[in-house]
Amino acid sequence: MNRLRNSVVFCVCLLSVLLLSCKGRQRDAAYYMEMVDSIRKAETVKDIQQKAGIYDNPVDAWFDTLAIHTLPIKSAGSDLWQIGHFIPVPMTINEYFGYPVSAHLKALALPKAYRRPVFMVAEMVDSITPRLYLYTMDSRHQPIDQLCIYEQKDEDREDDFGQTAMEYYITSKYEITLIIYYQSHDRERKPELVNSRRYIINRDGMFEETIIELE
Repeated sequence: MNRLRNSVVFCVCLLSVLLLSCKGRQRDAAYYMEMVDSIRKAETVKDIQQKAGIYDNPVDAWFDTLAIHTLPIKSAGSDLWQIGHFIPVPMTINEYFGYPVSAHLKALALPKAYRRPVFMVAEMVDSITPRLYLYTMDSRHQPIDQLCIYEQKDEDREDDFGQTAMEYYITSKYEITLIIYYQSHDRERKPELVNSRRYIINRDGMFEETIIELE
């Protein structure tokens, strides 16, 4: 009962602030009442603050600026813009992904898995070459697990040299298929399949390898 009364008081105060801060912009009372009605439906004060765009923690505020990209997603090589709109990660946020402040990261939010936030993070090896990871996090944005899903590496063999690369496909059920292949420097040679693996995200937020069923 006290929480409900506090929420109502908060909504009334918020409405007053919104009306005073509009500074002459032409928005009718219905607009603000609709916003307050949405805030009333929040279950906790934290939910209310988020719906109103109010944050105690700037880290939470930044993570909530990330647009959520829908699934499925297929590999687009190093062309990040074919995947979605990646946002540069501020240096102060790098540590949440286990990187030093000097790292150049970009991030994209994905739908939650078992109510756990999931992010795709691009580590920029240089200005055009990314290394992609999937991250699962807890409610405080502390990392639970990570999985590399795309990278390129130079490889020297006894009779050849070229690159190994990873491709990926993520289904709407978070079935993550990774394919690793080798491409010779001689582009007339076809790519050689090296390995293929499949992962899921389990209820603990961990990436768990599963068997690939042959059709």
